[in-house]
Amino acid sequence: MHHRSQKITYGAMMMAIFTTMLVGAFYIPLIGIMIMLFIPLPIILYRFRYDRSSTVFVIFAGTLLTLLIGGYPVVPFAIMFGLLGFLIAESLQLGKSKVYTFMASALFFIIIGMIFYVVAALLLDYNAVNELYRMLGEAREDLTAFFEASGMSQKLYEDVIETAFVFYRSAVPAMFIIGVFVFTYMMVIPNFEILKRLGHPVPRFAPFRTMKLPVILIFIYGLTIILPYITDMKPDSSLYLMYINATVILRVLLLLQGLSLLFYIMHRVKAHWVLTFFITLLVIPFSPIFTLLGILDIGMNVRSFIEKDNRK
Repeated sequence: MHHRSQKITYGAMMMAIFTTMLVGAFYIPLIGIMIMLFIPLPIILYRFRYDRSSTVFVIFAGTLLTLLIGGYPVVPFAIMFGLLGFLIAESLQLGKSKVYTFMASALFFIIIGMIFYVVAALLLDYNAVNELYRMLGEAREDLTAFFEASGMSQKLYEDVIETAFVFYRSAVPAMFIIGVFVFTYMMVIPNFEILKRLGHPVPRFAPFRTMKLPVILIFIYGLTIILPYITDMKPDSSLYLMYINATVILRVLLLLQGLSLLFYIMHRVKAHWVLTFFITLLVIPFSPIFTLLGILDIGMNVRSFIEKDNRK
């Protein structure tokens, strides 16, 4: 009886925290973004202590409470973050690695994002992609007006703007996927840190400096480079869409590989973290250099040469 009472009390507390965080994240500007990162935590903590069916009930009750307090707009997010907390807790309970949990969470967000997109388009007559295209069109008009006022050659800036906006329109799927992985990483790291401090066993990521992508990525990236020269790709074709999105994702991966090599070198020379931090800030303005470093690291195994030099 005491155990049952404790179970209900703890469930009510986690449900209240879950609902408060959800409503706060939805209605409080700026701070809400930070709160959003920790919404799954109450569900994870409850699942660590009690069984699956009780956790599902807490998610269901928390969703109903969210409906009463925050209204209908918050309900889909209650379901999403509740299920995400359950997924993360299950992965940890089963002893899965941190990478597995991270990838599963990111895949969950991608699937949920697609479901939300379809439901919004069919039931609410709201197309998020078309809305994004509309915003890009407005930005394009503003940029055109700016170049016209600057006196630049019309032919020159029209070509540049057209190429840029066709690229960004086509790269929306890749940007969505990359955005999901970044957001998931930002969510997993602090939640795992809190769980660790509360005494729960959580897996660790291998150090970023040990990252090593498979060699086949170089061949795929090489194919994306030569593809425009061997095929006639029109901007509105499916082939062009696949080419742009594959290029964006591959460049991000190679950029991360180059940054990983930098971290490895800084670790080998025992550089102060401040120096590593400032060099990391150069990633965006010097991204082609870091991408090249990533290609060299994968293809030529630069780290083996560094280790040989250190052994001499």
